[in-house]
Amino acid sequence: MAVVFGLLVALFYGSGDFFGGLAAKRTAAITVVIGSFALSTALVFAATAGWFVVGTPPTPATSDLWLGVAVGLTGPAAVGLLYRGLAMGRMSVVAPITAVVAAIVPLVWALADGERPSWIALCGVAVALVSIVMVAAAPEHDEHPDDAAVAPLSKVVPPAVASGLGFGALYVELGETSTHAGLWPLFVARPVAVAVTAVAALALARRARRPASAIVPARSAWPFVAGAGVLDVTANAIYLAATNAGLLSIVAVLSSLYPAATVVLARIVLGERLHRVQVTGLVLAAAGIAAMATG
Repeated sequence: MAVVFGLLVALFYGSGDFFGGLAAKRTAAITVVIGSFALSTALVFAATAGWFVVGTPPTPATSDLWLGVAVGLTGPAAVGLLYRGLAMGRMSVVAPITAVVAAIVPLVWALADGERPSWIALCGVAVALVSIVMVAAAPEHDEHPDDAAVAPLSKVVPPAVASGLGFGALYVELGETSTHAGLWPLFVARPVAVAVTAVAALALARRARRPASAIVPARSAWPFVAGAGVLDVTANAIYLAATNAGLLSIVAVLSSLYPAATVVLARIVLGERLHRVQVTGLVLAAAGIAAMATG
């Protein structure tokens, strides 16, 4: 069941990224983050209110709530660093680094914490890590044809690694919540994330001498912003269930396969061509998933 949950997390994260990318073509990226986080906050609040209507809600530990605060601080930082890296350099460099580091951090944490997957599952993890790089990669000639506009690796790698560390820390924080935490960590995390992102957006708007209304997504982008918010918070909720159902070392790696969903949706919806290296990566991902499921 944990393998299924992990794959669902990857599906929803990747789909959310796809909708977020469509939204970012119509409005500023930081407004997409604010709008999607604000909407997902409302959804989490509604779900929490539903608990009180239909029955007794879960009872979180104090540590669960503090982990929610940490998630709320970590998420916007990770997303901001990712956008910075993508703006500076090639996606074929930034995306794989971010995804693989995001998978390695909780893997190392879980192994150090005493988790011991079978050797077959660990082989599947290794194959999946390779597949993440291949799925997220794209030939360099497809991006930034003007090489002068691309920052050198010495400037691109640090934000990519830092973003991966941020997402990896988020995986660990959610994975460390208790089995009876329910959605309470997200109930705390989402308002914190909205507040942090809004403050950053207002600061940027003031520096650029733009009105405060500039932090609101454009009207044409809202359907895609809504899709990104719903899918992202759903992925987080499933991730909480996944880490309670299985090993963090397996779930986190499976969740980091999210670029596959983004790539496949881009092929189906936008007609973007899949490169041979990406197709090979998808095949390897399937092999790694099979090994983790049987292990």
